[in-house]
Amino acid sequence: MEYETLLVEERKHIFIVTLNRPEARNALSTQMWEDLKNVTLYYESNPELRVMILTNTGNCFCAGSDLKEVAAGVQHPPVGYEDAGFAFLTGHFCPKPIISAVNGKAVGGGGEILMASDLAVISSDGMISFPEVHVGLLAAGGGGLLKIGRSIPLKFAAEMVLTGDMIDAQTALSWGLVNRVAEPGEVLDTAIALAERILRNSPAAVSRSKFLLYDCMDKSFMNLADGWRMMVESDRAIKQTPEAHEGETAFAEKRDPNWMD
Repeated sequence: MEYETLLVEERKHIFIVTLNRPEARNALSTQMWEDLKNVTLYYESNPELRVMILTNTGNCFCAGSDLKEVAAGVQHPPVGYEDAGFAFLTGHFCPKPIISAVNGKAVGGGGEILMASDLAVISSDGMISFPEVHVGLLAAGGGGLLKIGRSIPLKFAAEMVLTGDMIDAQTALSWGLVNRVAEPGEVLDTAIALAERILRNSPAAVSRSKFLLYDCMDKSFMNLADGWRMMVESDRAIKQTPEAHEGETAFAEKRDPNWMD
């Protein structure tokens, strides 16, 4: 597969997608939006691919929207997918894991892509900000504003969206906005190591666990409430799958499970 704004690589079960507009600080153009839609749908439909890593060329992961296109009034989301959110990620639920591997800065929409991912790695010289309030716009208005207060403590979220100030990589780690900080040049390898840890596990169990993790955020955990009932029903269902049987058998036989033929 070839894309105008992306580089893609399949490493067995890992799908590496690289934002490749370094001359524009990987700002989201209409074409990149379309390309990200296509790679995401391809990833979701391909059973061989079990973890997607989003990374970048250059020293800016993504600078948000392509302001030249915005000023010209020509930027638009993929036709028919207008509700999928910024970069086809912030409003679209992908059933498989996504890891952001951020080299350098993630600004505005770039930070929203990071938050839309399930896990995130950032380079030690990296920074994250939502500076839209500096120019009279809604901070993280592409979908991130709905998530940031659930991703990190509210006071930290408020500081980011109300000041628009940048935070450095170590602050992002201490606040819980990223999972790992890696030295420049080691970001992708660190993300791959996280992906490989996920690949040890049952694809069905990972997918269902991800769904419940997000879907139960707005539900009660009290006994017999919606969240509790969903968890119990899903637990019963997953125990009946071939993958659960394979996992139990492999444990008893003291071997690694074979999740896929």
